[in-house]
Amino acid sequence: MNSVQLGSLSAAARRFGITPSAMSQQIDALESSLGRKLFDPRSRRSRLTKFGREFFAQASDVVDSARQAMAMGQTFGDGVMTVGTTPTIAQKLLPPLIYRMRHERNIDSIEVRSFTDLRELYATLDEGALDLAVGPLEQSTSKVVHCFGEEELVVVCHHSHRNSFDGSWKQLVEAPWIRCGSNSDLTDAVSREAGRAGVHIRFTVRAPDVTTALSLVEHGVGIALVPKMALHGSSRHVSIIRLPRPIRRELTVHARDKSQHVEKFLEAITDSDLVRKFGAAGLLETRRTEPTVVRREPVPAQPLSN
Repeated sequence: MNSVQLGSLSAAARRFGITPSAMSQQIDALESSLGRKLFDPRSRRSRLTKFGREFFAQASDVVDSARQAMAMGQTFGDGVMTVGTTPTIAQKLLPPLIYRMRHERNIDSIEVRSFTDLRELYATLDEGALDLAVGPLEQSTSKVVHCFGEEELVVVCHHSHRNSFDGSWKQLVEAPWIRCGSNSDLTDAVSREAGRAGVHIRFTVRAPDVTTALSLVEHGVGIALVPKMALHGSSRHVSIIRLPRPIRRELTVHARDKSQHVEKFLEAITDSDLVRKFGAAGLLETRRTEPTVVRREPVPAQPLSN
């Protein structure tokens, strides 16, 4: 690979501190293993064959990935707080929360990871790769589970089609539906609600995430079920179809352990002023019961919010 990048076999050999003959022997061994020629024999191993170009492209990706993985040892910091959540919460709810975390809770290093599949989010948290998870989560092996609010799921359509729907599932089933991700919990919610109404949803378009689904709705492609908070700052061409039975679900924070980072996060997300602003902006629905903290194992009782 270096022979191609540096323009000659001799230059590549100097890069690794070996002789050109030793470098040539290594290339011979590689070509023998592959059963194909990587270099044009007439080019003194400075020009690749067609197969060599394809192999070089694949090998470059592998080498780059290996270098990035090795570099993690130098760049990885134990002080980073890693938060896993859904794409919508990552885009709409977390930015103002992270701003407060940085400026009021003195946490400078925060990594946000988004998951369209809640099962993958659960698994990543259980594996210990996340400090905490935020979203419409139900079951996990977490020691700390804190409910901080609710989100409403709404059906959206292009504004020009708004008067075509009365909100009944028997009518909604006639429209082309946009599916948000292959393993999205939103798809399960649509199927569940339609099943209760005794109808079957027909998905005609699959979008990778809610943002893409809203863009498709904006262009009149179809209708979709999305979190209401996703509409914050969205196009005026998107309208809500009011359902006879609102779909609401709890938003919770799950953490494997009650670390200092987790405590500060819970303090920030339960701040009454911030919760009030979230509600006014349509990012968060007020819970119908007081928030609770559920512990998976006996520990001394301690307050988790201000």
